[in-house]
Parts: sequence; structure tokens; C-alpha cells
Amino acid sequence: MFKVQSSMFRVHGLRIGRILALTGVLSLLILTFFISWKEVFERFKEINVPMLILPIMFTCCFLLLEALRLRFVLLVPDPLEKLIQVFSFSRMIGVGTVHTAGEGVLVGGLKLIGIPIKTAGHAIVRLRILDLSAILIVIGLFGKGSFYVFILALGCGLVVLVLWKLRGFPYLREVILSSLFMYLFFGLSVISSAKAVGIKVSEIELIRASVVGVLSQCLPLSPLGLGTRDLSLIGMLLSLGVSREEALVFSWVEFIAVSGVSSASLCAVSFIWERLKRWQGGL
Repeated sequence: MFKVQSSMFRVHGLRIGRILALTGVLSLLILTFFISWKEVFERFKEINVPMLILPIMFTCCFLLLEALRLRFVLLVPDPLEKLIQVFSFSRMIGVGTVHTAGEGVLVGGLKLIGIPIKTAGHAIVRLRILDLSAILIVIGLFGKGSFYVFILALGCGLVVLVLWKLRGFPYLREVILSSLFMYLFFGLSVISSAKAVGIKVSEIELIRASVVGVLSQCLPLSPLGLGTRDLSLIGMLLSLGVSREEALVFSWVEFIAVSGVSSASLCAVSFIWERLKRWQGGL
């Protein structure tokens, strides 16, 4: 039976991989109509690489806080490094393929460390609704017009809904504080990545454009968030005086390079941490 399931997963994995490869190529072809690849390469050469240390550090803090927040919600016992390994690995999968694939790996990884799928799924959905509400609040708060007022009201309503669902939860304060600091580190990472790329726009407008990019890359349409996130960032930053090529470079630096390196670094550190604890326990 397990062999049959394994072969089925392998077949489905190959099909999904082919679909992702096809959609990725199509996304790059679509981008070709909007940008000059020669200009993109020139922009990559102008990146202040040493300055990318800051967004990587901020993103590592963001990921660590997100893992801790998940631990508070799920009441996961020690060891913490196992949860960090599962979470950071799922983020690497999400960055390298599509966001929904990363969430699926996270649920499966949590099951391996003793968390039932139903419990993990409910917790992740609640946290993602909380994150979505924060995105909607940022979009609506700095927009003009009745549509943005509606978006702001919707975001506030989702916050109230999640907090009501978590009423009586023993670690509600920790969940709220970790979420607030997560969003702070996300903003700092976005701002520092933009400075490394050479983008000079208002920090508020930059964060607003970035959260729209985060929202759009959750659509499981193409790998690495190509196309959906890139086009949304190009459209929003173009209105702020940023060239299409600069916007694309920023999108790839912040949401692919920085996110990927940060997730891999956190996973490696947690793995080394676990090995050291085992080694000390064996002495």
C-alpha cells in the first residue's frame, strides 16, 4: 500500500513539476513584453551586495518569530529546533516552488513531529487570516477612496474575527506581540533591500507595494512567484517613478534571494543546534 501511495505521489509530483516549469517559462515570456533583460542585468550589477546582510538578518528574525508564533498557537513542546527546521524547510519549498506547496509541506512536517493534520491546518488558516488582515489594513490605511475604506474595514473585521476565535487562549498576548514584531521586521527587510537595489521612494509606499506583492504571490500560478508578484510590484512602483527593471530586480532580490537565503540559513542553524544538543547529551 505504501509503495502504491509513494508511486502516486511521485507521479503527481512529476506532473506538478512540469506544470510549474511551463508556467514559469510563460511568466518570463510575459515579463519580456514589459522589460529589457539587458537593463535588468545592469541593475543586478549595481546592487550593493554587502548591504544585503541587513535584509537577510531582518528576514531571519521575521521567520524565527513566525515559527515561535506557530509554536504558541499549537502549544508545541520542546525541542524548538525541530519546529524551526520544519518551518524553515517549508518556507524554502514555498520560495522555490509556490506558496501553497510550502504550506502543504508545513502541515505534513508538523504531523511528523506529532501535530494532527486537522489541528495544524486550523492553526495555519487562522494565522494566515491574521496576516491577510494586516496586509489589507496596510493597503487600506494609506489608500484614498471608498474602495480603500472598504479594504481597511475588511482587514479590521478579520482581525476581530481571529481574536474572537482565539479568545481565552493562554498565549494570545504572545501571538499578538510576535505578529507585530514580524510585520516590523518585514518592513525593515523591504526597506533595506530597496536601498541595496538603489530604489529611492517613500518607505510607506514601498511597504504598501510590497504587501500587495506578498498577497499576489500567494496565488498558485507560477513558481517563485514569477509573474503575479512581479507584475503587481512593477505596476505599483512604476507609478512612484521606479523603472520596470528596478522593480523586477527588487522583487527577485527581496522575495527570492533574501527569502531563500534566510530560510536556508535558519534551517541550517536549527539543524546544527539539534546536533550539538545530541552531542552534549551523549557526553
